[in-house]
Formats: sequence, structure tokens, C-alpha cells
Amino acid sequence: MKKTAWTGLALLLLLSACSGGPENEDGKGTASDSPAQGAQSNGQASAPADSKNGIPAKSGDPNEHVKLVVATYYLSGQLEAAVKKYETLHPNIDIELHAASTSGKDLNDVLNKRDQFIETNNTAMLAGGGPDLIELDELPSEQYVKRRLLVDLDPLMKQDADFHREQYFTNVIDHLQTGGGLYGIPLYFSLIGLFGDADAIGKAGVAFDDGSWTLNDFIGAARQWKQKGEYEYAFANEPSALLNELVSENYSKLATGTDGNAKFDADTLADLMQQVKTLFDEHLLYNFQTGGRGPAMAVPQSGGGSPYENAYFIETELFSLRDAVTNAPFPNTKLYAKPHPANTGDGGFFKPFGTLGINANSAHPQQAWDFIKFLLNDDSVQSYVGVLGDNPGFPMNKSVYEQQKNKMKKDGMVKQEDGSTVQADPALLNQIEAYLTGAVHAVGEPSKLEEIVGDGSEAFFSGQKSADAAAKLIANKIDLMLNE
Repeated sequence: MKKTAWTGLALLLLLSACSGGPENEDGKGTASDSPAQGAQSNGQASAPADSKNGIPAKSGDPNEHVKLVVATYYLSGQLEAAVKKYETLHPNIDIELHAASTSGKDLNDVLNKRDQFIETNNTAMLAGGGPDLIELDELPSEQYVKRRLLVDLDPLMKQDADFHREQYFTNVIDHLQTGGGLYGIPLYFSLIGLFGDADAIGKAGVAFDDGSWTLNDFIGAARQWKQKGEYEYAFANEPSALLNELVSENYSKLATGTDGNAKFDADTLADLMQQVKTLFDEHLLYNFQTGGRGPAMAVPQSGGGSPYENAYFIETELFSLRDAVTNAPFPNTKLYAKPHPANTGDGGFFKPFGTLGINANSAHPQQAWDFIKFLLNDDSVQSYVGVLGDNPGFPMNKSVYEQQKNKMKKDGMVKQEDGSTVQADPALLNQIEAYLTGAVHAVGEPSKLEEIVGDGSEAFFSGQKSADAAAKLIANKIDLMLNE
């Protein structure tokens, strides 16, 4: 299912390009060719010479002319206007925006340009060069942290009297820590959870707490729903895809250790594999892989109806309040947290987007931080809507979110592109808000990890290997990846 999502993303980028608009058509997303001040001869990052206690030193002259190089991919549209506004407010700052092209003559061209952005910037970063400020969503940021190629943003936040942490979604900031530091901050984030038919779930009379339920709790509840309720399935998925989701959503708890000693939890992975198998063997989940997408699917009727007409839940990723209102599939829709493995902690899931990091080799980390701070507070960036009406995610800035929420509550509805309207359920909006502040598990983008898990788990799901044997093989491969 993740591969399908990637294809959809590329198609979205291709469609966006058809509408035109300024961008870097060479697709290079180029980075600085030589290491900036502070780079060591071996290409490893070092703090500026006069930094202290890991805090980059401030420039001596606030009016000094500074050139910042910024490399972006997904954020190119938002930042083009923001750069001009920032330069007007700061005449001594010149920002050279390397905005990678997301357009192309066909899908392969789009994907090739994306790969070029990754290769160009990754090569430059690992060589001790690269831009001052870089969008990290598509790049191996964990490798950069391991090699000390990114600035820890925590000290910059703490020493900045003009930065007020409480004005942002601190649950997101706090749970993006890596190795005790914060090496990137997103401009947006999405929520990952389950849309549920609250009426049908209530009628079934099965008690559960989605704020803390484990996968075993979910299996127990699903068995009771099947016996007592009106629907046959909890939701629909495929075994290897669901396993990959669970690993991705709980990766930070499954992978422990740093600096060449990272270890992936094979025992927990084996338990997850067995639990996923149970869900499909007992037909608690509808299996797209064997059953196709027909029997459990139905086109929603106006005024309600589930896209999975025979299931209690639908997996969902929400990028905005508008998303929640227009995509709510049931007459009485409620957002629930997804179940998680035992011992990984309570709470919901979020996915960061538009994550920016500062190159540890930058000669101007303070100015780069000031630009990030500007982007976190600029209404046009935080309220950005793409050419196709798509939102990149909920804004990190709470004030901007409050404006969006208050407007929607006042309007009481959302107008769609075809002119029709959808009523905004106040109860659903309140649930979204509670989830926004309670989401504590960060979900990563598709990566090599998913390929390893997907390929390795097929031997188990097809009956060729035991859960323990397959999990150990997968964990060994992940260990090699983590410690390379």
C-alpha cells in the first residue's frame, strides 16, 4: 500500500506542475560545491570555531551581509514567496534558494528529478559541503546525525529569547528528538489514525481505550465486534503492508542504541508478525491481497456511508481540518488512535512534513535558525494550500491552527470544489484537536526499511519460515543498515 502511496504522490506532483508556476526547471536541487567554514578536512562536521557548549556563536555584526543557501524539494512552492518577504525584512541577508523541480514530462521524469535531488544533496552533505539549510524529508537524516552533520536546534531555541516554544505543537517537537538532540523541525505534520463508525461501535457494546490499546487488545476487541456487531471486519489491509505500517509507526521504540551499536528488536517484531497473521487468519481484517478490493468496498453515498461498507474502521491520514470534515466516511465519524505493540507507550501518531535542518558546516547557523523561525511564524507559509487545493499538513504554529479552527466552527461547513457543502461536526473537530496535542509517535517516510520488512516477512506469511526465524533475519538486515 505504501508503494501505491508513493505513486500517488508522484502523480500529484506531476499534476501540480501542469498548472505552471515558477520553479527550478533543471531539477538539480543543487547544493554548495565546497565545504562551508567549519568543515574539517575529513568531511566531518564541526561547530563554528568560537561556539561554546554546542551552541553556535552569534555573528559579531548583526548588519553583516550574509548569504544563505537553502535546498528544498516539497517546500519549493511555499519558500519562493517567503524568501522574498524575508529578504525585504532583512536587507543584509541574501537567500539563494535551490528549489528542486517537481515537474516533468512524465512520471519517470518526476521520479528521476526527485532521485537527483537526493543524490546531489546527500553527496554534498556527506562530503562536508551542502547548503546552509536543507529540507530533510527525502534525505537520510539519521546518517547525518550520526556523522554530526546537523546542528542541534535545542540550544538555539533555548538561547533565543524571541522563540516561545509553547506557541507551537510541543508534542511534535518533543518527540522528534534523536540521540538527545533536535536536528530538524517540521513546518507541518499530519495525523495518522482510524476513522471509525461511532454508532456501530457503540451498538456492539465492546469496551476499549484507544488511547492505550495494544495490538493484542485490538485483536480481542475485533473478535467481539465480529460476534456481536453488524460488520464483519475491523478494517481492510494486506499482511505485509500492515506489518510495515506498525514497524514504521513504532520504529523509534523498536530500534535502540546509537553510534554503531544500534539494535532492532527481533522479539517484538516476531510478536507483531504473529499478531498480524492472527488478524487475517481469523478474518478480523479484510485482506486486499486475497479478496481483492471489491467485496469490502463501496462508493460512499451522499450524506454518509463507508468506503469499506463492511468494516468498523478506515485507516486515515489527515492533513487539515478540511480533510477531516470532507473525508469523514460515516454519519457519526470519530477519530481513534491506532493500536500499537506492547511496551511502546500510549498516544497517537503523527508524520512530520517539511522538516528543515541546519548544516553543521554552515558559517551562519544563527541566521539559518532565524529563517526557520520566520517560516514557523509566517501566515502564508503556515496556511499554505497547493495549486490542487491540497494542504501539506497541520501548521506547527498553534495560533495559525486556532484561526483555521475558529473560522471552520464559525462557518459550520466546508465548501467543496463542485460547490457542494459538507457540515462541520463540532464533536469531530474537538476530537481532532485532542489528537493534535496528544500525538506522540513520529512516523517516518517510506524507506529502505520497508523494503527489508516487506521482503523478509513474505517468507513468514507464505508459511515458509517461522515468525522467529523471519524476524531474526529481518532484524539482522536492519542492524546492518543502522550501523553502516
